[in-house]
This record gives sequence, structure tokens and C-alpha cells, in this order.
Amino acid sequence: MDPESRRDFWEKLFDLADAGATLLVSTHYMDEAERCHRLAILDRGVLVADGSPAQLTGALRGRSFVVDAAEPRQAQKALHGADGIASVAQVGNVLRVLLEQGHDAQAIEAALHDAGVAGASAGTEPNLEDVFVSATHARPRRARDEPA
Repeated sequence: MDPESRRDFWEKLFDLADAGATLLVSTHYMDEAERCHRLAILDRGVLVADGSPAQLTGALRGRSFVVDAAEPRQAQKALHGADGIASVAQVGNVLRVLLEQGHDAQAIEAALHDAGVAGASAGTEPNLEDVFVSATHARPRRARDEPA
């Protein structure tokens, strides 16, 4: 769907909601999920997060960072799987890093230092992709890997 048609589609959904209809939207696109009033994230049929976009992102404050490195792919390799790092994704020329609960920017700095990769990290506002990763990553490995 082209961007203009997609925008029109969502306007129609908002018109229905304004008229009192309850709508259930299923999407993997976080920009679409941001448009919703309340979200439920399921992982293999299990509810792992529930609330408004603001509530869900607010719960992750202090755990989302951007890392600027001259060699982002090398920095990503250094951070991937490092202690305290829940996820790493390259977005443009920077890395978006989500820390596990109880860890701080020190985990990023230590992993980069240990790999000999220069980079600087700065806190950033969490987004719904961070929420999804945190909610699904937090489940015990065995529960995630068993067939449904």
C-alpha cells in the first residue's frame, strides 16, 4: 500500500473509533502499533506486554541507547551477545542498543572497549520496537523454543 493510501486507511479506522467502534488491529509494524490506544504483545500465544504505547515505552526508560561508531558493523559485532545487552540494531549509521534490566551504559562501554572498538553511547527515548524486543527477549529460552 502506498503511503497516502495507508494514511487514508488509518483515517477511516480513526473515524470508526470516534463513532464508538472497537477495533482490533493485528500488525508487525511498530509505526502502526503506535497509532493504537492500547497494545497487547503476544509471544507464541502468550501475553507478554499490555498497555498504552506511552506506558510501555515509559517502562523502558534508561535502557535504550544509540551508539555512534566509525565502524558501526564492528561495534555491532562487539555488542551482540555481550553481557547486559538485550539487542543491537543498525539504524542508518548508528546502532540502537537495548540493555537488559539492571544494566547501564557501562555494559556498552565495556563491550566496545574489550573489542577495541571506538564508539560513544548516549541515552535515547525507547520506542515500541524496544518494547517488543524486551517483552519477547525476557521470556525464558526454553519457553520460547518449545513448539506451540
